[in-house]
Amino acid sequence: MTGERSDPHSIEEEDLDDFDSWTAQAALASLIDETLSSPEVTRLLARESLRTEVVREELFANETLLAKIRTLQDQVMAEGDRGFRPRNRAVSPGEVIWLLVAVLLGLCYLSLMSAAWTQLPLFFRVFAGMMMPCVLFATGALAVRKVAALHEWINPDSMQFHEEQFGLGPRRSFAAREIVLPEVRDVISAHRRLHFGTTLVFDQQHDLGEEDSSRIVPTAAAKRIRRVLERAGSGAVALGGQRGSGKTTAIRSLQRGLLHGSENPAPLVVVASAPATYDARDFVLHLHKLLCQAVLARIRRALGPELGWRWWARRFWRGSAGLVLSAAFGWAIGGLLWNGEFTQFPAELWQTITAARFPDLLGPLWTNQPVGNRIALAVVAVLALRWAWKLLATATGAVLLFLRRKSSAGPRALEAEARRQLLRIQYLLTYTTGWSGKLAVPAGGELGRTRTTQRAEQQLTHPEVVDEFRAFAQLTAESLREDGITDRVVVAIDELDKIGEQDKAQQLVNDIKGIFGVPGCLYFVAVSDDAVLSFEQRGLAVRDAFDSAFSEVVRLESFTLDESRLWIAQRLPGVPEQFCYLGHCLSGGLPRDLRRTTIDMVDVTIEHYEPSLSTVTGILVRADLTAKASGFTGQARGLAQTPELTELWPKLLRIPDTREAVELAELAAELHEGATPDLAGAVNRVRLHSSAFVLFCATVLDVFTDALTQSRLTPSLHELAVARRRLALDPHLAWAALNDFRKAHDLPLPGRA
Repeated sequence: MTGERSDPHSIEEEDLDDFDSWTAQAALASLIDETLSSPEVTRLLARESLRTEVVREELFANETLLAKIRTLQDQVMAEGDRGFRPRNRAVSPGEVIWLLVAVLLGLCYLSLMSAAWTQLPLFFRVFAGMMMPCVLFATGALAVRKVAALHEWINPDSMQFHEEQFGLGPRRSFAAREIVLPEVRDVISAHRRLHFGTTLVFDQQHDLGEEDSSRIVPTAAAKRIRRVLERAGSGAVALGGQRGSGKTTAIRSLQRGLLHGSENPAPLVVVASAPATYDARDFVLHLHKLLCQAVLARIRRALGPELGWRWWARRFWRGSAGLVLSAAFGWAIGGLLWNGEFTQFPAELWQTITAARFPDLLGPLWTNQPVGNRIALAVVAVLALRWAWKLLATATGAVLLFLRRKSSAGPRALEAEARRQLLRIQYLLTYTTGWSGKLAVPAGGELGRTRTTQRAEQQLTHPEVVDEFRAFAQLTAESLREDGITDRVVVAIDELDKIGEQDKAQQLVNDIKGIFGVPGCLYFVAVSDDAVLSFEQRGLAVRDAFDSAFSEVVRLESFTLDESRLWIAQRLPGVPEQFCYLGHCLSGGLPRDLRRTTIDMVDVTIEHYEPSLSTVTGILVRADLTAKASGFTGQARGLAQTPELTELWPKLLRIPDTREAVELAELAAELHEGATPDLAGAVNRVRLHSSAFVLFCATVLDVFTDALTQSRLTPSLHELAVARRRLALDPHLAWAALNDFRKAHDLPLPGRA
């Protein structure tokens, strides 16, 4: 849509050559206008001082967004909804009602004026005559606005789009919420107001210490997980990535429905943590227990608690007590005010009411009564109306509850089954049955016999536990989907990557993969980088448990520079971009480390008022140096003493006391002296790691100073974050990357200062 049309809902005759394109563009225009006028988007636009026209033009130019709308229209058409055709529609019942309302308003005004015209003073006649055209115009405008057929009749040269002709049907709200709104947020984020400066200031903090934040950065992995949820009905998906890359956050987001992008109800998500030491049977039972609890919670949230006879008994006694108290209150007030004896008030009131005849009610019940009687009648009338309304509401609620109970028979049956299976999992049921008897004999003795049979349910074997879980999971998925409570069941297994030995992790997957492949159930499992590598080697001669268990792998990578900047800006609005770059470089873009670094930056503001960039960088780098120096010395302490290690010890001990960037660069050169790329030697490995890390800290101190202006904030600073990641993989590569960075930014190379 080019935006040249003043009315995106209109279409001219010459546009009918490619009507499908025009309907898609008109639907997109309508959705964009609706989304931009929502309170959330209006607030975001005001916060960023962004004009609506800028966002609208960029969205209109988004071919991908238009393609999504056309795809959704095709899906609606294929599902049999009434298509969008360029023809005049029939008038809907709602439009007929609005037309009648407009006509009746005009007729009522004219009838009122004609009946009262002879009795009106001259001034009111003039006023009523002047108002008559206004009333007729208002009623006509109401009819034209509410009835599209009238608008088409008034403007025969143009054809108007109605909501049905947009081709979105019942999916319009889904298109606005899940297709257009995310794109609007992305455009606003891309055009957000940037702040620059070397003083750490920000407006406020948002969800900085909470991992379960609703502020999701739209990374490629998050978008792919959403696509998996939309298309996959069953299967097992591995979530890969190094520790701290956000696998747990992704699973928590799944549980909270933040990654659900379908118009169907959010899935039922069950989250379990993989045990470090495990028994496969017990772990499947644990999953079964969590699924039962999740089913009970979802049904309770969707349908409310089931009302038993005790609830009805309590409500009956409360209602009866309230009715008696109201009657006593009415008798007390009415008896005191009634013109007669107190004890005869109910009988006299009944005689007064029955003596009145319709339509002559006002005289016997009000005009001919004394003041006291009028007040008594008013009190009784108020109480009677209150209880009549209450009884009517109770009866209506009972009918609706009965109808709702009939319609919720399926979920209630599933709820009962979940309770039964939960009890079966938690306890070993014991049933005792028996019979006894005795026979008296003449000699005074007794003959008796007692027999008792005890039956204990035997523990299920691992295959039986798996079969029970699969059957209940499939029953849950089918029942909740049929009743519209949820779309599917998602089982997420977290922290499998924390099992230290790869063989044990593979054995756990082998033992539990029998629960995979349940129709309507989707599994997400957080795995290690080694598991991802094994999956990516599929098709080769060797296959392992991960390759055969998972149908897809979603790898969560570290944040890019822009993603880190957006993450910090979402949680610290108004923070200067220099500090966003600093957080990205110190953390390497790893989400967990980025959170820690940002928290450390905020903590600096507690002891320093509006600290400068150099101050914040120095404090963070010195804290990191102290922590890592303890790790290096601890690693060296566990090695056998050799001349090479003896020569390295003094240099390691100097790390926490070295503050300046130049001194750190010189120390890095000394630590690296004599190092080789071979990581097999323990002392050489310590030398490489320590020298590369010290050089990284020196480079950060050299770059992030108070002289770092906006013009120097270039994408090349991302190379520092890349070097930070390589420190954990190959310190020799990190050393080379840091030297290349220093050379590109005219910083002295280590050993040549």
